[in-house]
Amino acid sequence: MKSTSLLAAVPVALISFSQIVAAASSAQDHFASSFVEDNHHHDQDHGQHNQKPNFLVFLTDDQDRRMNSLDHLPLVKKYIRDEGTEFTNYYTTTAMCCPSRVSLWSGQFAHNHNVTDESAPHGSYTKFVSQKIDKNWLPTWLEDAGYSNNYIGKFINGVSPTLKQAPKGFDKHHWEPLIAPNIYTFYTPVFATNNGPLEPHTGVYQTDIISDKSIAILDGLAKNKTNPFLFVISPTAPHDEVWFVNGTTKFTPPVPAKRHEDLFKDAKAPRHPSFNPEVQDKVSWIGALPRLDESEVDRIDAIYRARLQSLQATDELVERIIKRLEHNGQLDNTYIVYTTDNGYHLGTHRMFSGKQTPYEEDTNIPFIIRGPGIAKGLKSNAVATHTHFPATVLTLAGLPVPEELDAYSIPVLENKAVYGKDAPTEAFAVEFWSAAMMENTTFTSNLNTYKSVRLIGQGYNLLYTVWCTGEREYYDLVKDPFQVKNIFKETKSTLLNRLDALLNVLRTCKGPTCRDPWSVIHPENKSIEEDNKKHGHHERGVHSLTDALNKKYDEFYADLPKFSFESCIQYYLSSNEHTIPVHTEL
Repeated sequence: MKSTSLLAAVPVALISFSQIVAAASSAQDHFASSFVEDNHHHDQDHGQHNQKPNFLVFLTDDQDRRMNSLDHLPLVKKYIRDEGTEFTNYYTTTAMCCPSRVSLWSGQFAHNHNVTDESAPHGSYTKFVSQKIDKNWLPTWLEDAGYSNNYIGKFINGVSPTLKQAPKGFDKHHWEPLIAPNIYTFYTPVFATNNGPLEPHTGVYQTDIISDKSIAILDGLAKNKTNPFLFVISPTAPHDEVWFVNGTTKFTPPVPAKRHEDLFKDAKAPRHPSFNPEVQDKVSWIGALPRLDESEVDRIDAIYRARLQSLQATDELVERIIKRLEHNGQLDNTYIVYTTDNGYHLGTHRMFSGKQTPYEEDTNIPFIIRGPGIAKGLKSNAVATHTHFPATVLTLAGLPVPEELDAYSIPVLENKAVYGKDAPTEAFAVEFWSAAMMENTTFTSNLNTYKSVRLIGQGYNLLYTVWCTGEREYYDLVKDPFQVKNIFKETKSTLLNRLDALLNVLRTCKGPTCRDPWSVIHPENKSIEEDNKKHGHHERGVHSLTDALNKKYDEFYADLPKFSFESCIQYYLSSNEHTIPVHTEL
């Protein structure tokens, strides 16, 4: 290498991951300040006229994208998919409802907000409250800008009769969560309104109650012509029913509204190549699973039908809400989002049912948005995650984006100039620390802690995972979209070394280093703008996997340490995640 190179200036064998991070730290303030500056967009850039837009979010629970449930929702198609843009490369970065939902509102990966489980002490509303996440998150930023924030339905697990207070941002407006232990019971739901008395219901379908209440809230908001609003509507369909009996948790299939019980009688879970495969090449606990027998496959199909049936009331809810928005004169100035917290597998890789794995069935989820300035009937392959959502809302509202957010805005608008210098997302981490379980079974495993890096770019779509057992997986999803064959042992070390380096950055990244991980590994990087001005695109350094694969970096990446877990614990502990030096004598 030339002596002018930063890589040559420091002996490669002596470079540690901590030194790389330190070398990049001086650039973080610049990244952060430009991130905020570039996101102070004028209202006219996205079709607004001095009035802030409204935001209405339909947030379902455990809805798949890979098993085609969206194709069985004709009203969602008519009112949102056909009228907006669907993002096919949209992900949750932790496939479990509590950490996923907290990332959605905080704009942080789970290793930063540290809500990493469904129950205390490492998850649930108890952990959310103790972490004081609501001091600095999307609802409070919107409230500071004059928004009225409203929520009805499921928030996260652990909202209970003794812990039902509204989080900041909702406490001065409308907060109506479902209350444990009746969050997941379709005909016996319990709500609490604005920290007040509990409101139990018997014999009326949960989604229909949410629909009626939502109409009343919308009508109340329509009377207030001065304040824009955020309104989140979150039914629990198509989640299983959950019952707590004698200290144990029991899962049963979701229950549809009675009017939908006879639908989809012949429907079966899609028989993708990953469905109950004959050859099992997975690692950790998944690799030891036996093939599903005929009775188990029949049960899976029955659950699949119940999930589709339970979503039909949500489909009707969508139509009713959008028609009321139009009736109230609110529709033209409202961004409407349809998404879920995490995906769901049924029969995938011999797994019975549930979530919590790094595979596409659990992480690749629906995200559709319609509203001013958004293309209609479009499918976009832009990469985004729940962590991108707060920056997206703030950008659409013409509000500043806090520098600590872990992701840029999703490029939802047709006018891409609005996004300034925001770089497209290529790489992000998928992370998990809790035990595995399969719903509708008694199966559990304590070997489900892992961290993955996902890379999606021009011509490549990759998943690389390091498990707490020491095992590793690598999939090329362009060639193998259903992740049937683990090709880790067949893959060149030159590529795997790049993925290890990225994973080492993303596993602890914060703010700017999450948004631009390559500049942590290559602190000598020029900015795209500086490079284009002085040298041309090809001289700009490393900003993508394609750039990093230049052969001149082979030795550099080969000498970087590898990521590993100390042991399989079921919570996030930074000291349990470390690097293994390539050279034992440093």
